[in-house]
This record gives sequence, structure tokens and C-alpha cells, in this order.
Amino acid sequence: MSKRTKQPDLQAVVPSAKARTLLWHVFSLDTARLNDVDHHEPFEKPGAHLFWILSGHGTLETDGNKYLLQPGNHVWFVDMTKVRTYAPAVGQQLIKRGIRFGGPALENWHKELGGSKRAQFDLTDPSPLHKSFLEAWRVCQRKRPGWEWQIHLILTNMLGMLQSSRDLLSPNSAELPAAVIRVLNAVDSKPFYDWRVKELAHIAGVSYSGLRTLFCAVLGENLHSFIQRRRLEQAQMLLLDPGLSIKQVAEQMNFSSEFYFSNFFKRLKGVSPRDYRDQQIKKR
Repeated sequence: MSKRTKQPDLQAVVPSAKARTLLWHVFSLDTARLNDVDHHEPFEKPGAHLFWILSGHGTLETDGNKYLLQPGNHVWFVDMTKVRTYAPAVGQQLIKRGIRFGGPALENWHKELGGSKRAQFDLTDPSPLHKSFLEAWRVCQRKRPGWEWQIHLILTNMLGMLQSSRDLLSPNSAELPAAVIRVLNAVDSKPFYDWRVKELAHIAGVSYSGLRTLFCAVLGENLHSFIQRRRLEQAQMLLLDPGLSIKQVAEQMNFSSEFYFSNFFKRLKGVSPRDYRDQQIKKR
């Protein structure tokens, strides 16, 4: 029999009907303690269960595939439209933590990531994924203005981490050095983050100066300029959402204040965030 920690109310977490057509939406976030077999029939709507093991050992069987569940750098991305059975090892309690969600084109994500035959992902460092789960929990608990969009970004970021672990984000990956691929994957999985070159050098596995030289030589663009351009693109996308204030966009872009965000945007785009939004509205 499984016991679950208190979780956000399902109806409180699911966005409005209008938002559901555009955004990812959370079904549940939980930490489940399994003492017995936990069997699930196919979910009636497209859904995904992204989870990892905190303690204990066990198995996952889904769509004719079987996985060994254990703590470590592994996470599992499971298609909820398939039969799923979670079972702890004999005499053990299996504790798993994860998030169940749905949204548009989820079937394509399952297909792109390998479906039930490749449901296990081995991450170099799973801590960013774990932190994203806690961030999603806080957002769902507080439900401040714009929280549905925040959840959408968090889940997209988590899916990006899965893609990055298999180098799926760079179509020309065979032609690029591995260090550059790792940088592109990292930035594309979290474009709203204010990346530092030293952080990316650590991810790439090369020196600070080596990465700057390699990146420019291969892609013909300064690494700092690339990071700023990707952040600008993300900011422009957020500004197209009329439900977000300029201040909320600044917060989601990890700026300490609206003032600093506006300076950043105007320096790169030539207009203020508010003027840019007004211009885009007039074009519609």
C-alpha cells in the first residue's frame, strides 16, 4: 500500500481551459512511499510521469519494458497512456518523487525522447532537475499571478534537460565539437538564465579561455553575445504574453529588478520592453 505526502489540490493546479490549450499543466507533484505493488491502467489523456528514486530498490514495468529502479543519477520519463506497474523489492520500501503533467504535443515528446523503450535517462548531474521540482512545488503552492506560465517554463526546462542528456537539441551535433554541443544544449534548455562563461566552461569540460576561443572559432560568434541574444529572444517571447507585467517578465528572466531588465532589453533591442510590447500589439 502506498502513502503519499500532502500535495497541491489537483483542481487548484490545473490552469484555465484557455491556458490548457497552450501550456503544460501539472496533474500532481508527490513523494510516494511504496510498500506494495502500485499498478496503473492507461490514463485517458496524454500525460507524462517524470520521477526518480530517493531510497530503496524496485522495478518499473511499462508497455512490455522493465526497468530497475534505484537511487542515483537516473530519472524515468513514463508515458501515462501505457499500463504502468511500480513494485518495491521484497522487504523494501520504495520512495519515489516526481511530477505528472500533460499538455500540447506531448505524444511528440514521448516519441522524440524514445518512448517506453528508452524511459530511463542517466544524467551527469540530476540536481538541477530536483531543484526544478521544488521550484514547481513552490509555484503551485503559492499560485501568484502568472504562475501557470511559470510552471510551463519550469516543465519545458526539465524536458530540455532530458533532451540535453542525449544530445538531441543540436541537429548538426556530429559536425560540432562535444564541448560546444554541451554549451548549446545547456543554454537552449534554460535560455532565460543569466549564464556565466565559467559555468558553461565547467559544463563543457574545458577551460574558460579555451571555451571562448573554441566557441568563436566554430560558430563565428562571441559566446557572451550568444548568451545575451538567447536571453533577448526569450524576453521577447515573454513580452508577447499580455497576462504578464513587465515586472513579472523581469522576474522570470532572473533580473533583480524591472529597472535592470529594461536597461538590458533597451541596450540590445533599441527600445524599452513596454515600447516593444506596444509595437507588437499594433502589428496584430
